[in-house]
Amino acid sequence: MKINKKLFLALSYSIIIVFLSLIQIESQTNISYLDKYIHSIIYFIFCILWLQPIKSIFKRRPIIIVFIFSILFGFMIEFLQGILTDYRNADHQDVLFNLLGSLIACSFLYIKKS
Repeated sequence: MKINKKLFLALSYSIIIVFLSLIQIESQTNISYLDKYIHSIIYFIFCILWLQPIKSIFKRRPIIIVFIFSILFGFMIEFLQGILTDYRNADHQDVLFNLLGSLIACSFLYIKKS
């Protein structure tokens, strides 16, 4: 059985995001909004990693599909934080910064493709 390395990498990265999003982490930083910038970086990388696996399934508009997928994934994570944990909560600002990272990545991918 041949394993698609790019799909494996994207899935592994996604599992790590889920794990890190649902465990309790004690923050040692006093830098305001550092967490939000990290969200943007995480979702930027998420989109970059998922483009090739999505392209192999969807031939038309893969960048738009990656963007929608990343948004749904981010909403799912925030929803799970709100209902599965008592030490984390769903944060609308996290969703906005996830969206920002995804938008920057997909814009970059679109420009690179053109």
